[in-house]
Amino acid sequence: MRTAHFIRAGIWSLLSPALAFSTLGIKVINTSPSNIPVKQSRLAPTIKTPSHLALSTSSPEKPSDCPVERASSNFSKFLSFLDTKILKRVIRIANHGPALLSLSYFFLISMASMMGMGPLNPAADATSTAAKITLSAALTQTVGMTTNSEFAALFPTTITPASFVFLVWPIISVLQLLTVVTSAIYPSDDEFLTQTDLSVLTIANLCSSFWLLASSNAKAGLLPISSFLILPLVPLFSAYPLRNKPKYLLPAFQLYSSFTTLASFLALTVELQYGGRLPFIGTLPAEVAGSAFLLLYSVASLAVKDKSITKRLVNFGALSGIVYKRIVGVMAGSFLGGLGSLLSSVTFLGAVGCWGWSAKELFWPSKK
Repeated sequence: MRTAHFIRAGIWSLLSPALAFSTLGIKVINTSPSNIPVKQSRLAPTIKTPSHLALSTSSPEKPSDCPVERASSNFSKFLSFLDTKILKRVIRIANHGPALLSLSYFFLISMASMMGMGPLNPAADATSTAAKITLSAALTQTVGMTTNSEFAALFPTTITPASFVFLVWPIISVLQLLTVVTSAIYPSDDEFLTQTDLSVLTIANLCSSFWLLASSNAKAGLLPISSFLILPLVPLFSAYPLRNKPKYLLPAFQLYSSFTTLASFLALTVELQYGGRLPFIGTLPAEVAGSAFLLLYSVASLAVKDKSITKRLVNFGALSGIVYKRIVGVMAGSFLGGLGSLLSSVTFLGAVGCWGWSAKELFWPSKK
């Protein structure tokens, strides 16, 4: 018994330093006598490789022999291809759907308004007592009989542009259509029009449609106030991407926002001159209302720095139409009398000054 006890004690004394090092891992135990200074050295802990990494190799995973697993792997690859090449494109086109639908609705409303025929009802056949109701007829049921030119004749102002200026509406529609379609089929993975751009375009088109509905129902002595309240929302929304530094050039948004800014100030001028429903203002004389237009338009459009070429073209074209209409209007009578009335008109002189300003910015822009 004593012999066995001594053997176990000797083995334990030999193995205890090794066991201490293997379990602690950070200190070397010195068994030197107490009179000798003990020196301990700290070692880095041993890093063990996880078993699942130690078993992995660099060689590719071999295909499974199980037919069910092979079918599942092939199906996953097919879904990945379907998502990347087909479904992603379909979803992108679907995201552009609301913008295209709002543009189509705006086109229908503007066409019915420009034609002055009210709702687009098909003509009745000789054999039928009534025409069938079509989708276009249902969508244009609330369109009135007053065209844009008739609206301008019912509520003339000293700054109303000539009729050729309003031909920009078809150009706006075509440019929008090209932009949205290009974005929908854009081959790159990057987005040409973001979801925000498409949403603001949809809202702007709906506001334009409601404005046309209101103005087409105007009559002599009956000016819809919604014509003034709705239209300013169009440039507010359509210029939102431009104010937030778009990645791509967006001429459709530039043309849309620039022209509707002019139209919004014109609607305000009509309200000031004929509506008289603004608090503390009432009805103003034609020269005063026209001067308010020129002041607001100068601040919001002409005085803006770093204008795009599209905005400069809109400014020059709109002001050219205003000056042209004033000159043609007075030339119908006596030349001297008409010339005298023009030179004594504050709005005409102001329009000429603004026209010169726009011409300088268009043809002789200042260097940065």
